[in-house]
Amino acid sequence: MLPISWNSEISIFNDKTILKQLGISIGIPFGLLLVFLIIIKAWYGVLLVAATLILGYIFVYVVYGGKYSVNYVIDENGIRMESDDKHKKKANTVGILTFLTGIFSKSPTVSGAGLLSTFNDSKNIPWDKVKDIQYNNSRNLIVVKASSADKIYLFCPPELYETIRGALRESLGKK
Repeated sequence: MLPISWNSEISIFNDKTILKQLGISIGIPFGLLLVFLIIIKAWYGVLLVAATLILGYIFVYVVYGGKYSVNYVIDENGIRMESDDKHKKKANTVGILTFLTGIFSKSPTVSGAGLLSTFNDSKNIPWDKVKDIQYNNSRNLIVVKASSADKIYLFCPPELYETIRGALRESLGKK
């Protein structure tokens, strides 16, 4: 049954799971910042934060088409997820441009963010690290957890969902 590999293209702004993650990572800090700016009546700051969020949304649509393309492999070593080559090239280009912008503007924070963004394109969870698996049959989504912070979301094509689910159960049964 193993290995199993597939590619999924996930809509960044339409998928519930992605929107929840964006809400946590972007919504909470920017939401708190906006509340603070409104309390102190810093209207230009509110406008600047809102414009930044809107420009970020437009940027993701223009550069990535509003989608995230990822390749999955389940084999005897574990579960691996990595950005597809086309997406990886775009992300690396954006990361390098951000790095160079930070260098030329003398901003170590911006250049560091650009440099770090070029490294985070894959994730691997070996079988012996898997602690929990959650199945969402209605959305063909499987969440594989190694810890609360270390997890992989498997966005499965409907025709492969049961095969992938069976392979996970079989592989975990052996470990």
